[in-house]
Amino acid sequence: MGLNLEKNRQFQAVWAYSLFGTLVIITSLYIVNVLYGIENFSNGVSLPVFSLIPGTLVILSIWAITKSDTIKELPKKSLVFLTFSFTSWFLAEQIWNLYEHVLDIDPYPSIADFFYIAAPIFMFIGVMLYLKSTERKIRKRRILFASIISLVILVPSILATLEVGAEDEIFEILVALAYPLVDSILLVPVIITISFLISSRSNFFWIMILVGIMIMLSADTIFLFLVIEDAYVDGHPVDILFVSSYIIWSFMMFYLVRESKQTQEEENSETYKKFGTRNLEKYGVHLALIFINITVILFLWGSSQVMEIEQDEVSTFFFWFLIMMVVIFSSIVVLLNSRLNKTLLKRTVQLEKISDELIKAERFSAIGEVASRISHDIRNPLSNVKMSIELMKNSPPDTKITDKTINEKLEVASKNIERISHQVNDVLEFVKNRKLNKENIRVSAILNDTIESMQIPSNIRIKMSKSDISVFVDLFQLQIVFNNIILNAIQAIGKESGEILIKISEKNDRIIIKFKDSGPNIPEDVLNHIFETLVTTKQVGTGLGLVSCKTIIENHKGEITVENDPVIFTINLPKHEI
Repeated sequence: MGLNLEKNRQFQAVWAYSLFGTLVIITSLYIVNVLYGIENFSNGVSLPVFSLIPGTLVILSIWAITKSDTIKELPKKSLVFLTFSFTSWFLAEQIWNLYEHVLDIDPYPSIADFFYIAAPIFMFIGVMLYLKSTERKIRKRRILFASIISLVILVPSILATLEVGAEDEIFEILVALAYPLVDSILLVPVIITISFLISSRSNFFWIMILVGIMIMLSADTIFLFLVIEDAYVDGHPVDILFVSSYIIWSFMMFYLVRESKQTQEEENSETYKKFGTRNLEKYGVHLALIFINITVILFLWGSSQVMEIEQDEVSTFFFWFLIMMVVIFSSIVVLLNSRLNKTLLKRTVQLEKISDELIKAERFSAIGEVASRISHDIRNPLSNVKMSIELMKNSPPDTKITDKTINEKLEVASKNIERISHQVNDVLEFVKNRKLNKENIRVSAILNDTIESMQIPSNIRIKMSKSDISVFVDLFQLQIVFNNIILNAIQAIGKESGEILIKISEKNDRIIIKFKDSGPNIPEDVLNHIFETLVTTKQVGTGLGLVSCKTIIENHKGEITVENDPVIFTINLPKHEI
C-alpha cells in the first residue's frame, strides 16, 4: 500500500511537470514567432500541433471510455459526450487545416463550422449529466449569477456580429450568431459546476476539465472579435489558448486512464497472475501495431525523399494527416483488443466461479442426502425417548417418580432432546425441495398460528401490529420462516426481560414484515454472512435455519434482510402472484 502511494506521488509530480513544460514550450514557440518570426511556422508548427494534439485527445478519450467501469470521477454517459465534443473539435481542426493549408480557401459557412458549433453542445450535455449525477440541489441564486455572467459576454458578441454581418445572408448570420450563443449556453453549467467544486474542494479531474473549457470559451470570444476586425492570422497568440485547452484535456484524460488502470490492476492482479494473460494482452497486439505504425511513417518519409516531392503545403498536410489517421485507427484497434481481452478474462473468472459453485452444490447435495438419512435415523429413536420421558413425568401418582434430583435430570434431558429435534428439523428443511402450494391468506393469521405452536418464555412479550393484509404464499413454508426468526429472537434475548415487535405494512403491491427484538446486536463479522450456509452465532446452532428462510423467501420472489441497532429482520414479499 505504501509503495503504491509513493508511485502515485511520483506519477503526479511527473504529470504536473510534464503538463507545465508542454504548455511553456507551446507558448514559447508562438511568442517567438510573434516577436522574431519562425520560418515556415504554419506548416512546421501550427499544422502538426493542431493535428497531433487534438488527435491524441480523441485517442485518450476513447481509451477512457473503455476504462469507464472503473472510473468514479464521472458517469459513463458524461464521458461519452465529452468524447463527442473532443472528436468534433478534432474534425473541425482537420477540416480547417485542409482549407487553410491545402485548398487555400476560406469558405463560410463550411462543414468545419458545423463541428465547431456542435462541440460546445456536446460539452454542455456532458457537464449537465455530471451535475445530475452529483444529485446536488442547484440554488436559483447560482443559476441567476451564472446566467447574468453569460449574458454579459453574449450581448456584446451578438451586437458586434450583427453589426458586421448586416449585409450577409440570413443563414450566414445565423451561423455567426450560433458561435457566441452555444458558448454562452455552455458557460452557465460550467460556472455552476465550478462553484460546487470550489465549495467542496473535490474532484480534481472536473476542475481541470472546466479550466480547459473556460480557456476555450475565452479563446472563442477573442477569436470572434479578431475575425470581426479582420486581424486573425495563422500563428496568432490566441491559438495558444486553443492549444492549451486541448493539452489540458489530453493530460486530464491520461490522468483519468492511469487512475482507472491502477484501480483495475489492483483488482485483477491475482487474476492476471493466475491465468498468465497479462504479458500477452499488454505486449502482443501493441507491439505489432507499433511496428506497423513505424513502417508506415518510414515509408511515407522515404517516399517523399526518393521521389523528391516538393515539400509544399499539400504534401505536408497529407503527411501529418495520414500519420494521425494511422495512429488513431491503430490506437482504436489496441483499445478494442484490450477491451476484448478484459471481457474474455472477466468471462473466464465468471465461468470458474460458476464451476466452483457447481462443485460446491454437488458436494452439498451429497452431504444433504447423507444428512437426511442420518436425521431420519435419529428422529425416530429421539421421538421414542422424548415420549418415554413425558410418560415418566406424567405417570399416575402411585408410580410417579418423586425424587427431585431425578425429575431435574429428566427436565434437562427433555430440553436437550428438544434442542436436538430442532437441529434435526433444520437439516431436514434445508435438504428438502418442496413444491410451493400457494394460497391467499392473511399475514396476521400465519403469524398467530406460528406463535401459538411455539413455547414462548414468560419473560418475553410478542407484540404484533393489527393488519388484515393478505398475501399469496405457501402457508407451511412461511410458518417455517416465521418460526425460525422468532425462535432466534427468543434465544438472543435469553433469560432477560425483552420483547419482540412484529410490524406488517404494504408498499407498491409488496408486503413488508419486520421482526424487531430487544436482544444484543449480531456481531459485525457475522452480519454480512448471516444467510450463508453453516454461519451461526449460537453454540448449538446448525447454521442452516436462516439459509432455509432465505431460500423459501426467494422462491416466493421476495427478499429477506437484516440490520443492527436494533436487530431487525425484514421480509419483502409480492402481494400477488408474479
